[in-house]
Amino acid sequence: MTLPQPSKDLSVDIWLWNNADQVAQADDLFTTLNREECARRDRQFSSEKGMLWAIARANVRARLGAITGQPANELAFEENAYGKPNLAGQALSFSISHDGAWTALAVCAAAPVGVDIEAVQTLQREEMDWPLSAVEKQHLAQVAPVDLPQAFFRYWTLKEAFIKALGLGVSFPLHDFDMSPFGEAPSLLRVKGDSAAVRDWTFEAHEIRPNQRFALAVKTGGEPVKFTYHAKNGG
Repeated sequence: MTLPQPSKDLSVDIWLWNNADQVAQADDLFTTLNREECARRDRQFSSEKGMLWAIARANVRARLGAITGQPANELAFEENAYGKPNLAGQALSFSISHDGAWTALAVCAAAPVGVDIEAVQTLQREEMDWPLSAVEKQHLAQVAPVDLPQAFFRYWTLKEAFIKALGLGVSFPLHDFDMSPFGEAPSLLRVKGDSAAVRDWTFEAHEIRPNQRFALAVKTGGEPVKFTYHAKNGG
């Protein structure tokens, strides 16, 4: 199977797929995994969770292998001090997010990128307040009760995508930046200590499947960016 290549210039390619659709092909997919990945699969809380994680990893290997021109089983993954994955010897930026059986992968050859997917759930107000900045809490207080789950998970996925793109994970305080209100185009309103960030970052945010929020952050430097969404299983 030939997988699509990322576009040139400033572009982001996004894949979303359900790992449960490929359980029957799991043994073939697992041939690309290394010993450490197989061990991680086998020590998951349940065999089902381990299988879904390993199918996801094999799919990520297939896509990144096709993009870089390297055999999928020869790719070497590294992580920075905050857990952000990279490919050894490659400048390619990519980000992975899991939600149950689903996985999202975003790839950008020219700029840092972060992606997050989350199932929309009904939460208590105190559960929604803790990751939000003071400004975001004020905006959320103005949202109609019926829209609160969608509004909160829009904030949550955008904030996760941003800190993943930064490569700093939860070490970057979630209260130190503000995302735009629910109902507006996704954007940064403020980043503590970085006045240029509002201009430098571009975002996507929407309900990619019923009751599943998607968000993507890419450091564009104010330049236009093309987003390409591919079919869930590689097309």
